[in-house]
Amino acid sequence: MKNAVIVSCFDWYKARLKPVRDILAGKGYDVTVLIADFNHIKKEPIDNRSPECTYLHVPAYKKNLSIARMRSHLVFGKTVDQLLEEIKPELIFCQVPPNNVSDYCRKYKKKHSGTILVLDIIDLWPESMPLGVVKKMLPARIWGKWRDEAIKAADYTFTECDLYQKELNDVILRQKTETLYLFKEQSIEEKKLVQEIVENRKSEEQTVKLAYLGSMNHIIDIEGICNVIKRLQGQNISCEVYAIGDGEARKSFEDAVKSLGCPTHFYGKVYDELEKIRLLAPCDYALNMMKSDIRVGLTIKSIDYLSYGLPLINNIKGDTYRMVEEEHLGVNAEKLCLPLVSFDHKKICDYYESKFSVGSFQEKIEMCLNRFHL
Repeated sequence: MKNAVIVSCFDWYKARLKPVRDILAGKGYDVTVLIADFNHIKKEPIDNRSPECTYLHVPAYKKNLSIARMRSHLVFGKTVDQLLEEIKPELIFCQVPPNNVSDYCRKYKKKHSGTILVLDIIDLWPESMPLGVVKKMLPARIWGKWRDEAIKAADYTFTECDLYQKELNDVILRQKTETLYLFKEQSIEEKKLVQEIVENRKSEEQTVKLAYLGSMNHIIDIEGICNVIKRLQGQNISCEVYAIGDGEARKSFEDAVKSLGCPTHFYGKVYDELEKIRLLAPCDYALNMMKSDIRVGLTIKSIDYLSYGLPLINNIKGDTYRMVEEEHLGVNAEKLCLPLVSFDHKKICDYYESKFSVGSFQEKIEMCLNRFHL
């Protein structure tokens, strides 16, 4: 039996990697899924573990931008390197970042000719991180080079959005690169609840309820969100903010919104999907705003918002900006015109179904593997 290894430092198994494993297993591979045992969002060990995965122990850390986090990623990469030599896979599906992992996979492929290496670029480090001039310093350049050399060596590369291909234009080959969007599964109960909310939605002309979902960390654009609220208030439109999530910037976010006299509903961490839908049901628009120096084309929260039928107030460039413009999924913040126009919430739900389904994701994985007659 042939061996395949799927590598992810982050807990992306159910959200992205399970369809890859299922397809490879269906093609006769003995699949090993290597994942770090630390939840990088919650900053705690992973408790809810998938039996199909092998969890590698890594050092814990508390801050996203810290030496401790770098050490955690370096330990993960080194462990992966050792296990590749033990497992001897014929195929590697490697998520990047962290970039050092892709470098180990590249070196393994070089040493073991005939190995198929598929990269899955889910973020750009250091480009997407708010490091200022540090991005131009030697350690950051080496960090980026690890990924770039791996892309050149890879048999195929997926990018999470079109924007990443533009950013990596100097190193990717278009004929073996494709965008593989995130997917999100909704249960029958979740779809039914969203449909019910959409059909019974009522908006107030002089009040706009704004949703925020996700991490409240160093990349959230608090200033941009406040500017949106101020513009609405300047047209005698009152605002309310409904926020689900937590992080180091939560207090700053909440204080900034409250200082504008804006009623707030901060619910903290909520993991039940039905409860999230219910809590954000009153909302008219969703805040999809990150700091301008963050290079990302599509966020998880974008897909969540669309699955709820919520139009976006968006400042994310690339894919999301284009989708908002071309598919009428909301308004890009720089083109915000008042009063806000209404959007077809059902159409937004339909777009989510057509673009971010599991079926669409699986089809692209199958097409990639068919290139190698697998």
